[in-house]
Amino acid sequence: MGGEILQAVQLPSGDILDFINRDTLPALPYALPPLPFALEDQVLPAGVEFGLTEFEQIPELLELAMTATPFKRPTFWPYILGETDATSIEDYLVRYQEGGQLSSVNRLYAGLDSPQPNRGMSAFMNQFRPEVIDQNFSLIELTVYCPAEGTTLEQIGIVISVDKRNYFGMNRQKHLDGEPRLHIEYLRTLNGNRTFVWDEVDGAFVGNPLRRHQPGEKVPFSVVGGTQIEHLMAIFQAPGTGDWWIMYNGDLLGHYPATLFTMLNESACGSAWYGEVFNSARDPTVKTEMGSGKFAGSGMLNAAYVRNPTYYDLSWWDVEPEDDLHGGPYEPLCYDRSQLWDGVLFLGGPGGKNPACKWP
Repeated sequence: MGGEILQAVQLPSGDILDFINRDTLPALPYALPPLPFALEDQVLPAGVEFGLTEFEQIPELLELAMTATPFKRPTFWPYILGETDATSIEDYLVRYQEGGQLSSVNRLYAGLDSPQPNRGMSAFMNQFRPEVIDQNFSLIELTVYCPAEGTTLEQIGIVISVDKRNYFGMNRQKHLDGEPRLHIEYLRTLNGNRTFVWDEVDGAFVGNPLRRHQPGEKVPFSVVGGTQIEHLMAIFQAPGTGDWWIMYNGDLLGHYPATLFTMLNESACGSAWYGEVFNSARDPTVKTEMGSGKFAGSGMLNAAYVRNPTYYDLSWWDVEPEDDLHGGPYEPLCYDRSQLWDGVLFLGGPGGKNPACKWP
């Protein structure tokens, strides 16, 4: 993001936040775009709350964020410590980062896919803290993509994940802490090569200098039978520019320029709301959970869900998607999903903790 660092703070999680002088940050090329919905119309159910992220729980940092922009310092410790054969940070990002994908090997999915052209999408997400074994990740994602059918070539997503594959933490110990974190990602295809990039590590994402939240931050999560947390998320195009903006709990994080893409620069071909588990070894007994670790039939207070999934058609009308099963590999004895009913899609499961679960 650049700019003058006013203060660097290490959070209890080990994350380092740089608070950057907003006067030294590049100005956005245009005014912040309007959201595709009215925030005041987005109401939480009784007994559900937004919760506070890690740094929002520290009053002095909240006050600092009123005048300075927080930026989570990226870490590349496996590369720095020589634990890979990557020849550069760029090479490390290409070869040692595993992106969330709409459909791929070593993964199982449970969710909803809508192959309809759109200008964006939104939903409330209720994520728990799934148990994840080393070299796996478990996430819930909202994404827009192209093309509508076949191999995904371009994609933009916002994710809450427990990730023990991609080494987001400060070091190996922090990496294994199993904390749910907010991430963004994009995929594009150049010369036949598909490249996934998380958060802001390659400089393609243009951060909003007025934002409070930052990609990679630790976020609150729901507890089975206890506190229920929802996260309001949206991905949408700025009218007139085609840039793709990402919003978290009313805060515009920034945008991916339309010029980054060759298909998503016009509009999205489809949208999806889904859970995904990456199992690096395709071990049929892997005990990595999705969501709360409970199946969709466990319902409110017990299962993860997406609420009010919506896409915005090419005329900006808000549309509830048809209840179409996500197209990735689906094994309902491992992880399953409910029907979309009254605006709620439950999803999740125990994985190999259920002896009947078999990976394809």
